[in-house]
Amino acid sequence: MKKSDIVEQVVRTTTLSRSQAIDGVEAVFAAVSESLCKGENVYVRGFGTFKVRTAKERKARNIGKGTTVMIPAQKIAKLIVSKQLKSRMNNERGEEIDI
Repeated sequence: MKKSDIVEQVVRTTTLSRSQAIDGVEAVFAAVSESLCKGENVYVRGFGTFKVRTAKERKARNIGKGTTVMIPAQKIAKLIVSKQLKSRMNNERGEEIDI
């Protein structure tokens, strides 16, 4: 699913126009991005938590050249899925579960 697909879903399920849906989706992603860049976790009830982690410096292999390179420590975002979403994803009967 792409961002444009999300916008179309918002248009279908709300009374918003396409331009309003685009603005809303962009605003949500901007807010999440800004919080993660500040090092803050983002909690979305029923969906999950985006957590900022620091990956340690590590060695990696350049397969093409056969050399070893060092990848510096860096911040990464990790999504921890909520129990409700995990239940919906693994529901074998295909029932909708309210979030």
